[in-house]
Amino acid sequence: MAKRCPSPLERCARWRRLAGVLAILIAALASAARAELAGHGAMVNSVAVSPDGKRVLTGSWDYTLKLWDLHRQKEIRTFEGHVASVNAVAFLPDGRRGVSASFDQTLKLWDLETGGVVRTFTGHQNNVSAVAVAPDGKTMVSASWDHTLRIWDLASGATLETLAGNEANVMSVVLSRDGKRILSGAYDGAIRLWDAESGAELALWHGHATSVNGVDFSPDGKTALSASTDGTVRLWDVASGRELERLLGHEGFVLSVRFSPDGKEALSGGGDRTMRLWDLASGRQLKLFSGHSKPVWCVAWTPDGRFGLSAGYDEVVKIWDLATGREVPPPAGE
Repeated sequence: MAKRCPSPLERCARWRRLAGVLAILIAALASAARAELAGHGAMVNSVAVSPDGKRVLTGSWDYTLKLWDLHRQKEIRTFEGHVASVNAVAFLPDGRRGVSASFDQTLKLWDLETGGVVRTFTGHQNNVSAVAVAPDGKTMVSASWDHTLRIWDLASGATLETLAGNEANVMSVVLSRDGKRILSGAYDGAIRLWDAESGAELALWHGHATSVNGVDFSPDGKTALSASTDGTVRLWDVASGRELERLLGHEGFVLSVRFSPDGKEALSGGGDRTMRLWDLASGRQLKLFSGHSKPVWCVAWTPDGRFGLSAGYDEVVKIWDLATGREVPPPAGE
């Protein structure tokens, strides 16, 4: 029996079905490509999530900060004012203001609703590498390559205390959740614990072989984490300064580490272009997140603990569903 040739109407219907399938594939690929916060013109080396979990603040080597809508994965505003790379950013507790630290040796307080600079903080004599805001939103602490930390009054811009004692560039800093203690990490591997009210040094911890690029307190303040160029993440007992656990898995330097909101897990990012999720009770790696094309410089949690953010040299911020290990696509229609 001779094979029947499809009619023009049948051929048209087939092409329409094929076109429909292609359209779905193209849309899926486009969605996957947009499953990130992209817009900076250079490395993104700082990321913070607002207290309500709705917005993200980023800082970059392109000298700018950007504010993003987390759910829509869209840029809200760009902030210009620094004359060198923005190394660190943080929200104030009200979520309407933010602070930034820069290689231009200054810090700035921003009105996130208008984009204006509220105040510029001067006093450091070298790169300002990190910043942390007190829980009450009245003070902040900065770390600098001038080997000092400074505690600032956010209302007046005055330096309340200068914390000296480091013998190398200070690379990282964090405040405890009660605002009473400060933890800093330095290029020579030293970790120092400070009294936030008096500025007195309380303890010096040794263990890392080289630069401590990230530090964090647990929510209850009893333990702390550190990330280092020596390739390790370490868990510490704050009261004794004793190393409790060594988290091994990154291939090369580790740049950032953050406790989960409940203190049971941690996220870390490093030069091997990955973000990793850890169980702190066992020291076991739970998940590996791959997708960046260059080193991951910074990581963050959303307040509900459901999502993790990673950013780095490839100029983008990726949003991850921590339960599934997959990137979070933008909502339909965005």
